[in-house]
Amino acid sequence: MWRGSILVVGFLLALPAAPLADAGGAWQAYLRGDYETAMPELRGLAEAGDSEAQYALGTAYSDGLALARDYRQAAAWYEKAALQGHARAQFSLGFLHYHGAGGAETAVAPDPGQALHWLMLAGEAGNPMAAYLLSRIYHYGQGVPVDRDVALRWARFAAERGVTGGQFEAAVLLGRRSADAPAWVEAYKWFLLAARQGHPAAGANLQTLGRRLNVKEIADAEAAAAAWSPAP
Repeated sequence: MWRGSILVVGFLLALPAAPLADAGGAWQAYLRGDYETAMPELRGLAEAGDSEAQYALGTAYSDGLALARDYRQAAAWYEKAALQGHARAQFSLGFLHYHGAGGAETAVAPDPGQALHWLMLAGEAGNPMAAYLLSRIYHYGQGVPVDRDVALRWARFAAERGVTGGQFEAAVLLGRRSADAPAWVEAYKWFLLAARQGHPAAGANLQTLGRRLNVKEIADAEAAAAAWSPAP
């Protein structure tokens, strides 16, 4: 579902394209497709220790537009930025270790321990996609003991910020709570919101859960969904 190129999204706000004295200007040249200008600047800054440039160079290796796609190189540059506290690099590195990517000598193999480490740092920095992956890690015991309370905390964080998968995860976790009408009402709200964003399994789960609720509880859940807006 996800590809390395999605890690580009939201990298930087618009910055002046010239002069290319910093990673922002070089990145804008990259986005324009001016790789001949951008890549020497990004590499020089990255090698000098600039964390934004290191993150950008990792993304260039990941998306394969200006360089031959090499996830191992991408991970190496993401790690240099992540070790400096760069939150987007921490997420990108955790994402690569969570899913694994590539083939042969340029591959990054799934590594649950590394994924948890870097995603936890990114989640604690407020990254909602990291929170979603953390919810799955704890929900399904991917390299850690299953802990559905921790999973729900991360899923709610992602859900409140509009991550469709987080909304679905929160709903599933809440729906597992037996004979708990308030949890089921909240679960119905999240299934409804996830369904509206096109989650393929949300609609069927919504119908199943609806059979547990009375008319007032469904109305309350629908009202909560109508009143919901993404948290910043």
